[in-house]
Amino acid sequence: MINVDSKVDTLLTSLFATLVAYGGNSPRKNPGDLIRVPGFEDLVATLTLLGRLTLPLERAGELSPEEATRAIHAAMDDASHDTVRSLLGGTMQYMPQDFELPQPYILRLSENLIFEYLAAEFATCTLTPVGVRPAFDGLGDILVAAGTQNLPNAANHHSSLAATWAADLYRDKLVTRFWLELPPREKSAGLRGPDSWSVPIVALRNTLGNLAAAGADSTRREARNILLNFARRLDHQDSRARRAVAAGLNEFYPIIESLWPNQLPADLSSGALATLERETDPQISTPLAVFLESLSRVAVARGDFAGFETLLLALEKSPRDAEHEQLMTLTRRLVAPDRWILLVDAALANRSSDPALARLLQREPDRLLDRLTSLLAEPRGPEMLPAMSRLLRTVGAPALNALELRLQEARPHRVTPAIKLLAAVDPDRLLSGFTRAIVGWEWSIQDLAVSELSRPANASSAKAAAFIFSTVLPVAHPLVIPMMIDHIGLAGEIAAIPDLMEIAAGQHEKLRDQFVRIKAIEALGRLHATESAELLHALAEHRDGLTFAEPSGLRAAANDALAIIEDRLTSPEVRAIFDSPAQNSAPYNVQRRYSRIPLESPLRAQVSGAQASLARVKTISLGGAYLESPQKFAVGDSLQLEVRSGLRKIHCTAVVRNVAPDGGGVEFVHMKDGDRSKLRKLVLRRLPPKP
Repeated sequence: MINVDSKVDTLLTSLFATLVAYGGNSPRKNPGDLIRVPGFEDLVATLTLLGRLTLPLERAGELSPEEATRAIHAAMDDASHDTVRSLLGGTMQYMPQDFELPQPYILRLSENLIFEYLAAEFATCTLTPVGVRPAFDGLGDILVAAGTQNLPNAANHHSSLAATWAADLYRDKLVTRFWLELPPREKSAGLRGPDSWSVPIVALRNTLGNLAAAGADSTRREARNILLNFARRLDHQDSRARRAVAAGLNEFYPIIESLWPNQLPADLSSGALATLERETDPQISTPLAVFLESLSRVAVARGDFAGFETLLLALEKSPRDAEHEQLMTLTRRLVAPDRWILLVDAALANRSSDPALARLLQREPDRLLDRLTSLLAEPRGPEMLPAMSRLLRTVGAPALNALELRLQEARPHRVTPAIKLLAAVDPDRLLSGFTRAIVGWEWSIQDLAVSELSRPANASSAKAAAFIFSTVLPVAHPLVIPMMIDHIGLAGEIAAIPDLMEIAAGQHEKLRDQFVRIKAIEALGRLHATESAELLHALAEHRDGLTFAEPSGLRAAANDALAIIEDRLTSPEVRAIFDSPAQNSAPYNVQRRYSRIPLESPLRAQVSGAQASLARVKTISLGGAYLESPQKFAVGDSLQLEVRSGLRKIHCTAVVRNVAPDGGGVEFVHMKDGDRSKLRKLVLRRLPPKP
């Protein structure tokens, strides 16, 4: 007899007693029959008996105790002694837990009987991975059928056991549990076989996660082999298999990243892409597209641009028709704006030499330039200009051609960065575009282009720039012309001497402004244009009656130029004004035209513009000054400046050329003749004494 603990439900006690009465004393060939794994027919009979016993055991039913007892005995009478003994053996092996009710116990018992049988079948390879779910379905259907038999005077003909086993969700959980509880050897054999697609995603993910987390090379290698074997099932003829693999690959995406921390295997993307090209089922193609997009994101993030390029090229080779719309959509997503930003930023982060990345960016140079334009507008933009230059040189002609075309656009926010980028990468292209586009530019853009072309860093193109400047002077903005003329003189462009003489004489059709004429005279002096000496003497000495024909500022400039050309004794003093120190280590945007004089006592200044403010002049020259001001300047800002020296006031228009935390350097781009004369006298007084 079975000793039943008092903590066991009385209804279960009655069931055990009945089982013992019907099968416990029957002869058996071997005592081990009670715990042996039953054959399939034995299991079917046992489950049928168990299913029939569930209805009379339901406490919520309407059967009286006598009717329930008769129903139990009827079920026992219909079963064979071997079946009763098998069920009795199962109850002895899987005893009730303390205070366990009949319904949960019977359900647990049915699960254990089925698990025990299927595990043994799987271990002997009689049961394949594909057959696991059908086996659960078949055995579950037996329990459902047995638990829905008609019983007399019973209002509920469907037991809780049958209702539970009838649910697909419940069966799914059991299949997952089966795979989770399999011994490692049997599980590994199933996951590395051709039917791995039939393993529940939850179970497979759990196994892969555990292998990856173990950290050992052997376990990680095992996980990789399982994953690659699973991915190969994408070429399976059964659509269920392809559907399961497509869904699973997305579920395993984080694990895939951890298993291949450096470079993802090509098999993953190539197999998915090949399947996507021929697949018509949206339940397969959609998750595969998502998976490929995820792989591309990983490739970009890890710097595997060759892998990303391979995937993109393969997608672009696919047919362009309605049947392959999914591939075309995926292609567009791979180079979406957010992904493009990642590519450009990666190239700027010292990856511009990567040939695959350069080829990717060559595909859409306008989008590359849009990103660089956006970055240049940020506060850290100027710091990134060297990296942008390296990138554009690597990308080459496609980007440079697009930049040159942008010079002729009507949108300043695109022209300005194009000028800066071309000046840093290929000044010759900027110079070529400059001649065609200058007429349509506003003065600030002209000023930027001229200042960039005049930079000491672009000395290789300085001669060509000087020649181009001399040809476009008539169409340039008046505030830009002085800087162009200065550069012509500094670059030694002797071919411009006739034009400069015409401007200096005031005979040019358009360029007659006194400040422009003074600049032309200074340029003649820098060029040592001996042929202009007669003109300069006339400008300095010609009288109209008792007064000089020319204003004092222009006459002073002519005398200074003559002193340099004729190398007079006074020329060292003049040279002290015009000669500028070496600037190889200084980050000046524009080469200095004149020596700057440090001021022991700073001069006061009034800055007018968008924001009026007071400033202090720390250094000054004939061409510009350094202002110390609480106002934050930006390179290219135009200012109206009033400098006060005693009772004198010098008014001029200036442009900010460089900035510092406490102020910035400005260049004088225009002033009236009287102001120019005052400035010259101020500079001469502040010159350091000759040794």
